[in-house]
Amino acid sequence: MNFYQLATKNVARNLRSYLAFYLSSSFAVMIFYIFAMFIFHPALETGVINTIARKGMIAAEWIIFVFSILFVLYSVNAFLHTRKKEFGILTISGTSPKQLRRLVTLENLVIGLASIISGIAGGTILAKMFFVAGGYILDMDELSLYLPWKAIGLTSGVFLVLFFIISQFTLFFINTEETVALLKGSIKPKKAPKPSILLSALALIFLGTGYTMAFIAEINMTSAVIILILTVIGTFFFYSQLSVWILKRLKKSKNLYLNGYHFLTISDLTYRLKDNARLFFIVSIVSAVAFTATGVLTVFKSKQPIEKTNYEIEYLSSPDNGNEAKHIGLIEESLSHVGIDYKAGKVEALEARYQMPDGTVPVIVILSQKEASKYNPTLKVGAINDGEAIVYLDNRGFDHKKDIPSTLKIVDSPYSLKVKGIESSILGVSTAVVVNEQTYKKMKSTFEPSTLYGFHFKDWKKSVEISKILHDTLYGNYTNIHFEFFSKGLIYYESVQIPSLSLFIGLFVALVFFLAAGSFIYFRLFTDLEHEQEKYKALSKVGLTEMEIKKSATWQLLILFFLPFIVAIVHTCFALKVLERDMGSSVVVPTIITIIGFLILEIVYFTIVRISYVKKIMASIDE
Repeated sequence: MNFYQLATKNVARNLRSYLAFYLSSSFAVMIFYIFAMFIFHPALETGVINTIARKGMIAAEWIIFVFSILFVLYSVNAFLHTRKKEFGILTISGTSPKQLRRLVTLENLVIGLASIISGIAGGTILAKMFFVAGGYILDMDELSLYLPWKAIGLTSGVFLVLFFIISQFTLFFINTEETVALLKGSIKPKKAPKPSILLSALALIFLGTGYTMAFIAEINMTSAVIILILTVIGTFFFYSQLSVWILKRLKKSKNLYLNGYHFLTISDLTYRLKDNARLFFIVSIVSAVAFTATGVLTVFKSKQPIEKTNYEIEYLSSPDNGNEAKHIGLIEESLSHVGIDYKAGKVEALEARYQMPDGTVPVIVILSQKEASKYNPTLKVGAINDGEAIVYLDNRGFDHKKDIPSTLKIVDSPYSLKVKGIESSILGVSTAVVVNEQTYKKMKSTFEPSTLYGFHFKDWKKSVEISKILHDTLYGNYTNIHFEFFSKGLIYYESVQIPSLSLFIGLFVALVFFLAAGSFIYFRLFTDLEHEQEKYKALSKVGLTEMEIKKSATWQLLILFFLPFIVAIVHTCFALKVLERDMGSSVVVPTIITIIGFLILEIVYFTIVRISYVKKIMASIDE
């Protein structure tokens, strides 16, 4: 038998240990490959949103790749831990460190190659669904399938190199251990955990302070960083100290501890929580980041205003704008050049500012009733008395109803306008204020009139590229600006398409993180499986029934899987509370939907692992 055959047999023999690593690696490869297909897609070589989408996918590729390095390193290290005795026997039998290195490298390349092949195959099958979902979420034309040689080459090359390099690093760990230590490997007796009361108290204090600040502290960068640090440190102490201290206290409750199999569950959990504190800490933080990122992006996307203004492009020219004719000509010429059939409108307006209680002076555009109806024929404005005004909010989301005072004190003028009503937007360039003809005439004696142009056309979502060119050309180096340019397509691109792209990418990256977190728990369970089998076998001989063993194992798995999940949910709720206060919109519904989605995945993961784990335990007892 040569080394290649030995490596292949070792992989097959250790398939149980390799399974989670293989599946998670395949999933990471699949997501990386699908993103690569998106990046190299011929249809995305031009266009503003396409360029941004490609950049976002490239960023996601790097995130997945860096995370894959850590994931593979951890996974391979876990396998080496379970195989210490095997490596020790091979060393005693005369296997040199060089041969051992070659064996493990071949094993990793075998499992890595299998992951790459299945990941690319899975990605190819799911690519169409990915393109359809991407097109729907990003509001783009659906992408067609193509032969992605570049994506296949990039994915294969990157992950082959990754698996090879990681193998070399992990072998460095093996070479530092003595053969005798390898043989003793996983049978060293464990000391009883002794939690620190001081550190347990610190866990409560840090978490309590962080959560309290999330509710009552003023939200800014400093307080957000403090909340984050307190929560992270508190979480670590919670797992390493407080949870063990709680279990120690439960041991002193005789009614609970000595009731059936509870003594076994509590005793085992005491060791498991202590041994896996760092793992649970990482899983909780990674899961909380995944939940929060997905929830925040969903909230951010859902709060963006839908543009319903009458004109798709607006241009407000101030009285001292010397480029008005040149700019209007450029807009008309550019729209005609790309085949856009438009209708133009033109009205007179006044630019002014009003005084807010906090000292700010927002800009408004004042229209007479006659000009407002001319600009937007569908607008229904009722009777307005002299000195009154109806405010039409800025639909770019710059202000809200609650921000509008009951009286607008116009800056640098003797006028004050009593707000009769607040309505949704009719202009894109600014907040609009409509007054009657008498009021407008009086104010016109103070403010020199501006000119408002509007361009209406169909399929405005396809005007992003020409709008961006116009915007960049008109504003140039942003000096001597005496106009305002608005494009519905650009606002849609910035407020809907970019957040949608972030949500789309973030969701897949979060899924990779979440599945990897579940894999970490799986690795730990099966790393300790041999020891657990021996323990349960001994307990069955002293009278513990199979049902009690199954219940005890299930309860332990439930806590191991769902305690980090529950902690992550709690962290997410408080993190979103901070963001809710900062963003001023509810996050309850998108957060619940996000968590339910991940909970379903967690239940499926738990069910599969529980069936496999309990089956292995019971099989060892029946031997």
